[in-house]
Amino acid sequence: MSSPPGEDFEKVLSTSSRPHNYCSSESSMSEDDGENEHVLKHGAPAEALTPDSERMVVLGKDLVQSAPGSIVPTENASWINRIKKAGASMMGSMRPSSSSQETLPREETEKQHKKKWKARLWSTWNNIKYSSTWMSDRTDEYGGENDVVFLGKRYSTNKNLNGVSIGFEDFCSDYYSRLWITYRTDFSPLLKTDTTTDCGWGCMIRTTQMMVAQAIMINRFGRNWRFVRRKKSHVTVNGEETEFDTEKMKEWMILKLFEDKPSAPLGIHKMIEIAAREKGKRAVGCWYSPSEAVFIMKKAITESASPLTGDTVMYLSIDGRVHIRDLEVETKHWTKTLMLVIVVRLGAAELNRIYVPHLMRLFSMDSCLGITGGRPDHSCWFVGYYGDQVIYLDPHVAHEYIPIDMDFNTSQEDPKKPKKCPERSYHCRLLSKMHFLDMDPSCALCFRFESREQFDQDMRQLNLSQFIDIDQGEEHGMKRVRDPLFSVVYGERRRVPSYEREVSESDQAQADKHGFEML
Repeated sequence: MSSPPGEDFEKVLSTSSRPHNYCSSESSMSEDDGENEHVLKHGAPAEALTPDSERMVVLGKDLVQSAPGSIVPTENASWINRIKKAGASMMGSMRPSSSSQETLPREETEKQHKKKWKARLWSTWNNIKYSSTWMSDRTDEYGGENDVVFLGKRYSTNKNLNGVSIGFEDFCSDYYSRLWITYRTDFSPLLKTDTTTDCGWGCMIRTTQMMVAQAIMINRFGRNWRFVRRKKSHVTVNGEETEFDTEKMKEWMILKLFEDKPSAPLGIHKMIEIAAREKGKRAVGCWYSPSEAVFIMKKAITESASPLTGDTVMYLSIDGRVHIRDLEVETKHWTKTLMLVIVVRLGAAELNRIYVPHLMRLFSMDSCLGITGGRPDHSCWFVGYYGDQVIYLDPHVAHEYIPIDMDFNTSQEDPKKPKKCPERSYHCRLLSKMHFLDMDPSCALCFRFESREQFDQDMRQLNLSQFIDIDQGEEHGMKRVRDPLFSVVYGERRRVPSYEREVSESDQAQADKHGFEML
């Protein structure tokens, strides 16, 4: 017997309004849902139109649902009636129950009803606007002779005799293993407002979260860690639940740091709470610059009580100068891992091309955590380059918030139905890149250092490559370059009082000529 028409129609609507999963091969949808979505996009194949199939036209699309043994309607009127009944059933589910109508005034009931519809329409719009469908895959654009440089690793794209590029496959695995933190919908409200999504304004926060997540992942697993899918979170031994994979549990604990709920120490709720101390409720819905997002994250790390962040500190430079004495204080004499973030502006209205080699050099360093920035009004996490193209992870994809539960084998509501797996939305398969000159000149350079020796070595190499200035103090002097990204100050210089400053003969001659007094 076929299912009731109301259930069929509701299933169609829920399927068509569900946001697309960015990683198509890792989709959390069931096989039936995937088939329905394929039919909604492309129509049913000819072989599917069997005598035991039912055809329905919804919003100009043909939907075919197999129903063996069902009776095919002979009149269009019967289907119209079934659609009307299904629509009435769905509308009825959105209306408040009779008990709530009795207890609440009519105006309050109508207000809540409009509020629900507004939230639902807004969620649907975000799912359409920020769907991964609009994003293109650049996988087939890596067939040249250039190597791929990705967060300190170099991968060859040359193919062997079988036409397979082992290096490129390794790069794809590395890219897929990075935590991809994007827009989320349907989480708990922010700051007691009605806002349950960060779509359209939280991209820089998400970009900063990705960068920090990379640092914490390296702290726990090392740079060579790769993501491996799992089928189950626990196994049962002698009637008792046992952890399936200790490493996988650690990975999920890191994910929970950034979960979209108020208790997550580095989640968006915590970051908005910190921002609200100065902005108030304006913290919800406003855009954040790279320096603002990093400053908020720095405070969140400081206030975090998680053992995963206890051995890490963040230092933020907004004037392009890094003082070694400040680093000594922040890291407690290098007993903690340092996340160094330097906010720079590499051009006026657009990126100056003279800095492109500088950025390429940064991406090749083992200590590189990428660059947080983007193109105008579009934040991204830049993680490497290929030729003259910069590779990035884009947070502008909306995913439904799914609680990060250690056991997702079955659903509490329906024990026979498996839970949605949240981790699949935290890893991206589609490769995105843009030209270096399309980057916004305002960005933040991010590094990770475990020791003073590693810091000194990297800064020395950058100075020898003519990319940064080094001030070694009065004894050793300055090591300047032509176009520095930033400066590292090893020794403070004594401020010379004005009365001790020497005036050269040429300066004095110019002053006398124009009637100025040298101070």
